[in-house]
Amino acid sequence: MSFQAVIFDMDGLLMDSERVGLTVMHQCGFLQGYDIPVGMVRETIGSNKQSSSDFYHQFFPDLDTDRLFQDFKSAMCDLAKRGQIPLKAGALKLLEAVKQKRLPMAVASSSGESTIRVYLESAGVISYFNQLVTGSGLPSKPAPDVFLKTAAALNAKPERCLVLEDSIHGVQAGRNAGMTVAMIPDMIPYTEDLKPFCDYVLPDLTAVIPLLQA
Repeated sequence: MSFQAVIFDMDGLLMDSERVGLTVMHQCGFLQGYDIPVGMVRETIGSNKQSSSDFYHQFFPDLDTDRLFQDFKSAMCDLAKRGQIPLKAGALKLLEAVKQKRLPMAVASSSGESTIRVYLESAGVISYFNQLVTGSGLPSKPAPDVFLKTAAALNAKPERCLVLEDSIHGVQAGRNAGMTVAMIPDMIPYTEDLKPFCDYVLPDLTAVIPLLQA
């Protein structure tokens, strides 16, 4: 099947941000006197603010999550501006390959639009993307809403979109949207229970390029 569009997740897929993000979120918890375990932070990978806030409040009812996320955003954007959040391996090569195929591209992320812009501008790749779509105000992944919104913005049929994801919630959202899903694992390894949600499991972004030749 030929694709009409390629949709990229950002954190852990396009940008190598999740490893440093685990530590930064842990540090932001300490600013309020809370020791948020890194393993707990890992559970929120791929979730939007509201879902993450609800999750943290199960364990820390008095945690000011608005402040937590603002502190996290500020720290991460500062790191991005200083070049400390690089592109994932093979990202630029893949972006060039998609551009050569003249396929529209979008980032569909749980992060806010201002954060998406800072990351992509700092990495020098924002010009590749036709749309930047945030999950703010939408049900969190694994709900398909952010991907369906992105397909509509690209004037592409969902069934002819290729979604690139690294998280459990992300691949589930791609499948729920009726799209072709390629998982490129980052912090969360692929396991057999993810098989129903993945059309492809690939070692890195360059391995996506052959999928564009159909």
